[in-house]
Amino acid sequence: MHSIHLAGGPVSWGVDFADTPGNPVPDVVLDGIAAAGLGWMELGPVGYLPRDPGAARAALRARGLGAVGTFVFDDLHRPEARDTVLAAVDAALVAITATGGTRLVLIDRPDEARAATAGRSAAAPRLGSAAWEALIDVVRRAAERASATGVRAVVHPHAGGYVEFEDEIERLLEAVPAAEAGLCLDTGHALYAGSDPAELLTRHGARVEHLHLKDVDAQVRARELGFWDAIAAGVFCPVGDGLLDLARVRAALATIGYSGFATVEQDRVPGAAGDPGADLRESVSRLRAAGIG
Repeated sequence: MHSIHLAGGPVSWGVDFADTPGNPVPDVVLDGIAAAGLGWMELGPVGYLPRDPGAARAALRARGLGAVGTFVFDDLHRPEARDTVLAAVDAALVAITATGGTRLVLIDRPDEARAATAGRSAAAPRLGSAAWEALIDVVRRAAERASATGVRAVVHPHAGGYVEFEDEIERLLEAVPAAEAGLCLDTGHALYAGSDPAELLTRHGARVEHLHLKDVDAQVRARELGFWDAIAAGVFCPVGDGLLDLARVRAALATIGYSGFATVEQDRVPGAAGDPGADLRESVSRLRAAGIG
């Protein structure tokens, strides 16, 4: 298999937004990622790590961690949010370039309607043509800004967002040229959406430029909760405890010759029961035992 570099990220400690009450202090997260034997991390939302570039670099360097990049988790689907989204993109690119990262992950944030129907394609409302064109426009603008700074933009299909199901992934990849942006395939969000991650990897291998590796608890998913309620109920679990077929994923990665980063994640609520660091260590151990990373 080609070279796959496993990474960690603050999301495994519940850090989706920098200002969420109950977020752990960054030292806890960075120490936990390093303790899992990882040499790389996604930075998390802008403002979580120190905004001062020197302080952020020093915090990573002290633990032997390199930066992969970070995400923008915002309302890509809302035309009126375009300027806000692009401002978030600019802030993320400052953080990425200051720490030597290379990936900008673009994620459409669930709104109320889609969060309620996460994982259920037949029930989920779809964007009309004007809103879809606006989403594509902001993705392409974000990707252009990223490219100008030497960073590669990748779009992340996400449960509860308007790029979640297979028809939406196909529609996006048709609208955004490969020269402009790649695909970040998240195994957990694919499973949540009812897709086979290995099949998606094989089908879209030429566009896959980043990976998020996570697993889904079958019993929680079957309850058909809204997305945020499902997170609180533990829909994402340590890799190997849920629906993810590691052997098939490994085979698919070998088939497409994937090389690059794979961030090991377990979305959760800040302060939820369990030990994020221990879960990360277990996930990393199982991935490596399966020949991934």
